[in-house]
Amino acid sequence: MSALRLLIVSLLVSLCSPSRLLAEGAPQNTNIAGPSASATGNVTNQAIQTLNGPFPITTFGAGVSCPGPTLNITPFVTSNTNYSYDPGSHQSFTGGLGGSISISIPLDSQIQDLCKERAMVAIARQEAETDKARLDFELVRLLKCGEAKKMGVHFHPNSPYAAICADVVVVNPNPPQRVNVPIWNVNEVD
Repeated sequence: MSALRLLIVSLLVSLCSPSRLLAEGAPQNTNIAGPSASATGNVTNQAIQTLNGPFPITTFGAGVSCPGPTLNITPFVTSNTNYSYDPGSHQSFTGGLGGSISISIPLDSQIQDLCKERAMVAIARQEAETDKARLDFELVRLLKCGEAKKMGVHFHPNSPYAAICADVVVVNPNPPQRVNVPIWNVNEVD
């Protein structure tokens, strides 16, 4: 940092300090020729500028976005018409076509590798969340269909929803036992 400051200070000192110029005087005897010439013409400058960007970014969700290499192919067409109102000159037209090809490759492969690893983690997490949501749905369906079948409630066989609980089987390993309870007659007294 100090070398940069030294450079800046030395540049400022050299620009701001007055310098003495020694110019030669004009010679006493000079011969100046006076030729005269004129030329007319038109010059047309045309430039094509190709800007690369914005770069394509692949987004994997959960804030993971990885830029990748790009190939840009840019065709162009140019034209120019020169209208002249001078009767001595003629109208002119120029045209051209061409193309530009550019390849942009990220230079830091370590960051690219980290981004790809993070993308794989994000994809695995999304798949796990999808599997968990499906399991939660199936467990709730199993419990609700089982409760409905125990109560003797079901969809009509011709209903489009009859298949929802068709694969749920209720197994009751210990059915409620009938208990014989003696009924006491109030009129009987021991």
